[in-house]
Formats: sequence, structure tokens, C-alpha cells
Amino acid sequence: MRRKLVAITAFMCLFAAGTAYAATPVTGGPNTYTGSFTAHGKGSASKPVAISMTEQLGMGSTTAGDVGAPLTDIKSTIAGVKTYGQYFPKCTIGQIDAGAATGKWNGVCPKGSLVASGHVQAALVNATANLAGPGSPCSLKLWVYNGGVGKLTYFFTTSPSRCDGLSTGAAAPWQGTVKQAGGKLINDVPEPADVSYNAGNLNSLYGSLQNETLNWLKVTVKHGGKTYPFLASTGCHGSRAYSIAYTATTSTSPSAANESSATVSGTSGC
Repeated sequence: MRRKLVAITAFMCLFAAGTAYAATPVTGGPNTYTGSFTAHGKGSASKPVAISMTEQLGMGSTTAGDVGAPLTDIKSTIAGVKTYGQYFPKCTIGQIDAGAATGKWNGVCPKGSLVASGHVQAALVNATANLAGPGSPCSLKLWVYNGGVGKLTYFFTTSPSRCDGLSTGAAAPWQGTVKQAGGKLINDVPEPADVSYNAGNLNSLYGSLQNETLNWLKVTVKHGGKTYPFLASTGCHGSRAYSIAYTATTSTSPSAANESSATVSGTSGC
């Protein structure tokens, strides 16, 4: 029997600085999401300072015997950060898809287009059993490329021994967006079917996030005689606020009836 996420969002802060929890109740008990950002550097709007940034996402806990519901969207907002992606080389979904023909995949991406990389640990569970865990472990490398103005290109690499028989290419590259609003950087990453609620396009697997660490690189590029970083701090007064909104589903066909959201909010030091 399918379990429906209850559309209630609960917030609470963890005692450890810069990390927060958010709980989304489900039948039988809560699934708890975690998230944090670390981005050191003050700067100002007139004198931005180049920064690197670490983003950590994951499940804090789940209903006993279950894994977390597969995600359909992750939207993060962080204050006092700006991107100059418009000046960087880009690697698009089309370029990585074309690289598949020679087995190079994201190996075809131009130098300087890589802006973040990290690791993801997930659990693969039979969708017909819904969220019954613990599932099979799946370890993936996550690559993020500048995809053009306001765009980011995401791609997983893995091997059968690390992901229950799945290989690089089982999940196609996908696109996120990045924009500025009110002095904040907003990164929205819709999770496509083949990385989440129809893992590997097998029509039988949920991919449940357990934890993710993504390192945004302190990379720069020259344009018009000036040097620009991909990420820059435009101001931080003692702490930097952030939020991470998770949207999850309990269906292989997501809709408003089977989706629910939870938001992690917190602050990190400068």
C-alpha cells in the first residue's frame, strides 16, 4: 500500500552550528532531512571576494524499516553569494550526451566548465515495495558544470560494483538553474525520474538520497581584462543565512497528491 506524505513542514535547529533539520511526517513516523552550507569570505557588493563553498544534504532519519521518499526537487538559497557563470566555459546536456557515443561522457566537457564535484550515497529500493528498506547501496560521483547563463549541468558517474549493477549513463545529465534575488543566490535542481523515482529508467526502483557532499570550486576566469570567480561573497555580517527546500514523492508518477515539502534553515559563519 502506498504511503502518502502528509503536507506538513516542521522546522527545528540542531545544536551544531551551521546545520539544521527539517521533518516531513509520513504514515508511521517522520522522515528527517538535514542540510548545511559553508562559505567563508566577507566581501561587499562593490568588492566581491572569491569563495569556495561546501554543501551537505541528506536524510537525518526515516521511519523505522523504511528509506526516505525519492526527491523531485532540491532548492537552495544562500545569502551574500553571487555567481559570474556568464563568463565561464560551458558544458551542456547535449555535449555530455554526445560524449556517450565514444564512452567519454562528461570527459568531453571543456576545461574550466567544471564548477563543483562531490559524492552521493543513495539506497535503491523496489518501487512496488514502496519505501521498505534498507535497499541496495549506490555510491555515485556528482559533477556540476556551468551550463550557460543561469544554468548548471549535473551528471552522475558510477560503476556496477558501486551501484547495484548500474553504470555511468543509467541516469542522463540534467539541468538546474541558478539566479540572483535580493542579494541571495538561488539554486533550483529538479530531480528527474532516472535519478530519483524511476532510478536508472528501470520502472521498478526508487533512488533514495542518504547523504551528499558537494564542493563548489574556487575557480576563476579572465574576461575583458578582469578576473572573475564562479562564486563570490558580496557580504557577510557575522553569519550567512541559508535554506534548503526538499520536495519528495511516494509515486513513480509525481503529482500534488503524492508530494510534500520540508525546508531546512540555518546560518553558517563567514
